[in-house]
Amino acid sequence: MNCIIIDDDTFYIEFLKNYCKKVNIEVKAVYQNSVIALQEISKLSDCDVVFLDIHMPDISGFDILKNKPNTQIVILSADDANAIKAFDYNVVDYLQKPFEFERFMRAINRVQERIKPAITTEQQTPAEEKEVSTNQNISSIFVNVNKKLIKLNIEDVYAVEAKGDYVLIKLDDKDNLIVHSTLKRIKEKLPLHIFTQVHRSYIVNLKKIVDIEDSTIVVNRDVIPISKGNRASLMAKLDILN
Repeated sequence: MNCIIIDDDTFYIEFLKNYCKKVNIEVKAVYQNSVIALQEISKLSDCDVVFLDIHMPDISGFDILKNKPNTQIVILSADDANAIKAFDYNVVDYLQKPFEFERFMRAINRVQERIKPAITTEQQTPAEEKEVSTNQNISSIFVNVNKKLIKLNIEDVYAVEAKGDYVLIKLDDKDNLIVHSTLKRIKEKLPLHIFTQVHRSYIVNLKKIVDIEDSTIVVNRDVIPISKGNRASLMAKLDILN
């Protein structure tokens, strides 16, 4: 595996180089100037992953993301204020500085999962987890967003998506919420007669499903993948007129 680093901070460049060296990741190039990085965006597409600092002088990391480099992107940031916006660009992960080597490796593992053939990822996806929710009658839960507890009405949630160490809670007619949690922990809080896991990265509200095809479903306006291991469970929960 190889990478490119885009960061104006010399300390974190060396920090990342050291981590990469430990796991034999080749650093192909380093850009401390985001303008030059944007000008040479075609070179970014020739590597496996770009470590991209959001807070850069002249132009930000988002300006590079807007030009859609054809590679996997891991965001670097001193805070999590831009996490929701970053994940809208389908980045692999969001590393908040400073981060431990173990956290770095989780990001690398996610990169490797994305660049594997899709069928390999499918094979690694476990069948519907045999979890029993005790929250069948709840109408709301509280979620921690930026150290503030926010009441969330269950009926407003149409999907939950795993985003690295965060989950994106997608809501009807409201701003989506990003929560520092895991898909498994969120699933344990949701009533399973309303919600079901359809993919290793997605839980959906059964009442919000609009359309189902072989490998995807439409929930509200979002097209969401269905894994083979979860399709049977999904179909079993639906009222189908043959």
